Amino acid sequence: MLRIHTRQFSCSAAVEAAAKKKAQGFAKAQSGTKAAAKRITPGSMYKRWQPAVATANLHKNATFVDLPMFNPNNISAADVHSFSEQQLQFLYRLGSFKQNQFNELFTRPISLVRDSTTRKLYEALRKSENKKLVLTGEPGVGKSTLLAQLHAHALENKGLVLTVSNSELLTNGRNDFFLDEDRYIQPMYIKNLLTKFVKSNKKELLQSIKLSKDYKLVHSGGKDLSVKRNVNLSAGKSTLYDLLSVKAPSRHRGAVFDAFIKELTNQTDHPVYFTVDNFSHLLTTPFTAYKDTSNKNIHILKFQVGQSIFDLVSGDLQFAAKDSCVVLATSGLDRTNRTLSIGLQKLPHDPYLTRYHYEQILAEKLLKGKVQEFEVTKLNKDEVAKLMEFYQKAGIVLDKDLQNKTFEQLTEEKYFLSGNGNPRELLKSITLYPF
Repeated sequence: MLRIHTRQFSCSAAVEAAAKKKAQGFAKAQSGTKAAAKRITPGSMYKRWQPAVATANLHKNATFVDLPMFNPNNISAADVHSFSEQQLQFLYRLGSFKQNQFNELFTRPISLVRDSTTRKLYEALRKSENKKLVLTGEPGVGKSTLLAQLHAHALENKGLVLTVSNSELLTNGRNDFFLDEDRYIQPMYIKNLLTKFVKSNKKELLQSIKLSKDYKLVHSGGKDLSVKRNVNLSAGKSTLYDLLSVKAPSRHRGAVFDAFIKELTNQTDHPVYFTVDNFSHLLTTPFTAYKDTSNKNIHILKFQVGQSIFDLVSGDLQFAAKDSCVVLATSGLDRTNRTLSIGLQKLPHDPYLTRYHYEQILAEKLLKGKVQEFEVTKLNKDEVAKLMEFYQKAGIVLDKDLQNKTFEQLTEEKYFLSGNGNPRELLKSITLYPF
């Protein structure tokens, strides 16, 4: 009896222990219990702060302020401008606006036109024979805003814009890729890049560009994507729009991208504005998150798109159309190394530096292309006063900020709190850190 009782006790203890063990760790919570995970749906607010604010349509409740429309061909004194409906549609499709620019505070994105940046950039591109610039400056100083103004300039002057708005998407290892002879192809990234180019640029411009050579490409269209057929495009008859309309299977998108770059560089009808935002990421992280068969990180120049970017930077690929340009922009979010400084001839070549601090082959691409630096400077006090005047009309300046002080005194205070004229810090000092 004693043995049987002991055995029963042992079995019940084991079952209880097993039940407790099952409930621990990564056990799935039962539905209907308090521990059940909350379900995240597209309409829920369980998002990070910046995406939640950017997608909450807060701009609909903003105070309307009548502003002059941005006209890149008629830049007057420094003033706050708004974009036209056509310009806004163009810029949104290009991805020219970012989440950390606080555009949700206003009914529509605004832009400060400056003599020291906007006018100076247009003049530099007009006078320069090389037309290759890299925008530098501290974080929040307005490099991406200046790129947006350049995109609007391209729209008003019948230019074609090819832009890489986020370089990290090219290197973060989240796209499919495969080896094609001696280079790597990224089918999904190429599809998204070409789709953005088609949707943002005017259809009539793309249809006006005749192809310079014949192409035989693979197309998979209709309901059954497994059915593939050859598409023949003829030189002088087919257009760039016809080329971009080819829905190539994944394994054949590299050929479409090669043809696209060749025709874009050969055509002479419309200037091409090639821009890369967050370009510093490519210089400081040249070895991507993608792995080869030896489990080693693949260099950016081994990729078809990456090689094309640096061929355009170095001049190995050149746009034949007059007034075409290459404009790159650095980001304050990236770490710093000496690649850009040596590529701009601000520092001498140092063969003893490790590749973490200096990627020589990329610096040589910058040197070969004779890329010049364009520094985006901080706002002066008059420009801060222009912005403060607009912010007051837009209703984001608190009434308590103006108590016991004049508007000039408040402007002086905010100029100091913004780090002597940093646009992003100025806006933060008004909306996020009110005193």
